Amino acid sequence: MSFLFGSRSSKTFKPKKNIPEGSHQYELLKHAEATLGSGNLRMAVMLPEGEDLNEWVAVNTVDFFNQINMLYGTITDFCTEESCPVMSAGPKYEYHWADGTNIKKPIKCSAPKYIDYLMTWVQDQLDDETLFPSKIGIINFCKGDPS
Repeated sequence: MSFLFGSRSSKTFKPKKNIPEGSHQYELLKHAEATLGSGNLRMAVMLPEGEDLNEWVAVNTVDFFNQINMLYGTITDFCTEESCPVMSAGPKYEYHWADGTNIKKPIKCSAPKYIDYLMTWVQDQLDDETLFPSKIGIINFCKGDPS
């Protein structure tokens, strides 16, 4: 559970989910990075010709998760248990954590703890081979679907 805060002493936050260099998924990631920098958002999100939609979505999902991890890593010194005792979006909205499996009833927690729960939950989804296979050509978001 402490994949975010277990090594806070390093002050450097590193994403755990990597796309192997030289793989087809890596080439898709490079394509996405190149088009994103073009300033044309429509082109950046467009499925490259001849590519599998599920693989394209998976590569971009992993990249988005890694980017969010790095962004959050820049504020961990400022958002602590003491300075952010509640996960909220202003005075009107307070977030409580529940994942439906380990924590079924929503619990109140600090913002860092909430983010820790959330990022651990997302990491678990990305590591689930039935949701995000790491082998080329077998990405399938529907569990049990033989296609």
